Amino acid sequence: MNRLIDTRYNFFWLAGALVFLMFIEAVVAQFDWREAQRLVNITLFVTIVIAVWSVGSAGGSRWMNWKIGMSFIIAILMISDSIIESNFLAVYQLACCFLFLSFTLYICWRQVMFSGDIDGNKIVGAICIYILLGLIWAFAYLLMQEVFPGSFVISEDDTWQHNLGDAVYFSMVTLTTLGYGDITPQEPVVRFMSYLEAVTGVFYTTVLVASLIGIRLAHYSDKLTRDMAADE
Repeated sequence: MNRLIDTRYNFFWLAGALVFLMFIEAVVAQFDWREAQRLVNITLFVTIVIAVWSVGSAGGSRWMNWKIGMSFIIAILMISDSIIESNFLAVYQLACCFLFLSFTLYICWRQVMFSGDIDGNKIVGAICIYILLGLIWAFAYLLMQEVFPGSFVISEDDTWQHNLGDAVYFSMVTLTTLGYGDITPQEPVVRFMSYLEAVTGVFYTTVLVASLIGIRLAHYSDKLTRDMAADE
C-alpha cells in the first residue's frame, strides 16, 4: 500500500483529496450548513493526512517527520477551534495550513520536475501544484481577513470555514486571470497579493509547459543516443 501511494499513483491520491476539499467547501457554501465549521475541519484534516502519505516520503525522512508533526499540530488546533470559537486559534490554524500546503507544494515541485520520466502521474502532479497554489493563496487571504477585517467584501460574522469557499473561488479566479470582479480586495497589501498571484499563475503555466517539454526532449535525446550506441 505504501508503494502504491508513494510511487506510481501518489499524485492521483493527492489530486482526489484536493478536489474533494474544494467540492466540500462549495457544498457548504451552497447550502449554508450549520455544521460547516466541523465538516470543513474534518475534510481539511483528511486532505492533510493524504498529502502526508502521498508525497511526504518523496522529500525524505526529515520532511516526512516535519509534516507528520505539523499534522498533529493542525489536528489539535482544529479540535480546539471546533470547541472554542476564537480569533486567536483561527489565525494559528490558518497559518499552519498555509505553511503545510507550502511545503507540500515544494515537495511536489521537486518530485514532478526533478525525478524520472514524464508519465501520467507526473502530469497529475503538475495539476496538483496548480491547485495547491490556489489553495495556498486562499489561506493567505483568509489569514489577512482574520488579521485585518474588511480586507474583502465578504461576511465578517462567519468563521473562516464559512468563508473558505469565497476565498478559494477568488484565489482560483485570480490565479487563472479570469477576474470576474464579484469579490474584490479592499486593502493595499491584499491587492498586492492578488496581482502577485495572477503573475504567478501565468508564470507557472509558461514554465511548466517549457519544463515538461524540455525534460521530455532530454529523455528522448538520451534514449536516441543509447540506441545509436547499441547499434554500433
